[in-house]
Amino acid sequence: MSDWQTCYSARTQPEAHLVKGFLEQRGVPCLLASEGPSMYPSAAFGLRVDVLVPDEWLQVAQKLVERRGRRREKRVLALPLRRRRA
Repeated sequence: MSDWQTCYSARTQPEAHLVKGFLEQRGVPCLLASEGPSMYPSAAFGLRVDVLVPDEWLQVAQKLVERRGRRREKRVLALPLRRRRA
């Protein structure tokens, strides 16, 4: 059995679930691991949620997440701004 490595560390659980779903859609097996159970929001205390992948998938997963981040940044920066007419 392979070891699992962190490919992404999210600030919140919803963010971690988005990354996990993104990777799973591309065939990458994933697990989520938080730093500990809590009834409080993890972001309030600086706790993170890690997206784990098997060793043999680590490089592929990191590249996919990196490309996704770059693509989102370009898309947001390229939006035209329109002025509202009075």
